[in-house]
Formats: sequence, structure tokens, C-alpha cells
Amino acid sequence: MADMPAEVKTLKDKMLQKQYFVMTRKMIDPGKLAPVLLDHYRWMIALEKQGKVFASGPMFEKDGQQGVGMTVFRADSWEEAEQLAGADPFCEAGAVGFDIQRWQVNEGRVNISIDFSDQTYSMS
Repeated sequence: MADMPAEVKTLKDKMLQKQYFVMTRKMIDPGKLAPVLLDHYRWMIALEKQGKVFASGPMFEKDGQQGVGMTVFRADSWEEAEQLAGADPFCEAGAVGFDIQRWQVNEGRVNISIDFSDQTYSMS
């Protein structure tokens, strides 16, 4: 985009340009999921507490059918993201495979409200 208009360049330069790595799981053997589900949750929560997981969870089809899972990692490199993904107990058990893509976040908004009076919060 060498011939980018000046206004486009100005807007783009202000954008977040934060790098994440997205792990998309693909089902290989659903029968192998249940035996390692607890291990998967423990692994995911441990990575969350280490600050390595931005967001994670299952994705659903329009009809409500559960599809693939997705995890967005905070990683310093593609190799680190692949190591994190490969350590997923679902992957180690052969239940799922995965793909990694680098994701650059430019635009978006997170809204967080915290009410001190009753210790409640909401996020949208």
C-alpha cells in the first residue's frame, strides 16, 4: 500500500496494531474429548492466570450446534503460540488438531463497569 492516501496513513498509524495469535481447533476424534476435559480446563485456566490467554471458548453454528473452539493467545512469537497450542490436553490426546494465525487488532472497544457498592461488574 505504498500509494496510501495521507488520511488513511494517519488513521492507520493511530490504530492499536496489537498482535495476538489465534488457535482454531478442528475435531479429529470427539470420543477422546471427555476423558481430558478437566485437564483441558485446568490447562486453560492456568494459562489465563499467567496472562497468556486473551479470550477462549467454543464457537457455535447458526442452528446452535457447537463447532470448533478458538483461543486467542498473548505470545511473543509464532513458535510460542504453537507450543502453547500443542500443550492443550485436547491436542495431546488426539481429540483435536489446530491451526494458528497471527491476528492484528486495530479497531474495537471493550466496556467494563464495576460497581463497588455490591461488587458486581459487567463487560460488553
